[in-house]
Amino acid sequence: MRKLLLILVSLCLVCCKATAPQRPHEASRPREPPHPSEYLDPVTAAMVSSVTAPMIFARAHPDVAANARQYANIVGASVNRSGHYEYVLLVYLWSTVDSRLGAGAHPGETLLLLADDRAIRIQRDGRSLREVGIAKPLLAPLHTRGPPRIYKTDRATLQFISTALHLRLQLEGDQDARPFDLWKDGRRQLGQLAAAN
Repeated sequence: MRKLLLILVSLCLVCCKATAPQRPHEASRPREPPHPSEYLDPVTAAMVSSVTAPMIFARAHPDVAANARQYANIVGASVNRSGHYEYVLLVYLWSTVDSRLGAGAHPGETLLLLADDRAIRIQRDGRSLREVGIAKPLLAPLHTRGPPRIYKTDRATLQFISTALHLRLQLEGDQDARPFDLWKDGRRQLGQLAAAN
């Protein structure tokens, strides 16, 4: 009995030491990978790097319901095919309240990013995800339907967007001319993607 008690006490001490509490400032900070997510796409044979968290833009729609919003998730990615890098922004349009505010509601082909004092116009790419080199959608929100819109860009533009202090988004030709405001910041992850490749 005495040996059993000593073994139990030893196990408790080992468990307590293995699960030492975090310092208060470490517990409140979310842990994120230091580098972009990277994988070899088994279908397209391209090396794909993407941000670990998207930038999420939102605009309110009080005409539909209280606290109703339309969202635009932007996922930055780079595709490496034998040393040839291509940078794209994958844009998912969605709404949790009204499906009319989703992907099919906006015919605009040009993405307009209002970054500090610049208006960056990025033309929609007509290729499919697979043609770009990505077999499956990256960081797609649960409420989205259909594939993302693809916008081809370059590394310098990604770097500028990641360092902009003020950022808003518009879709040219949109039925609603109001811009989307930054709702969840992912500029740091976008900067990491641009710096890594």
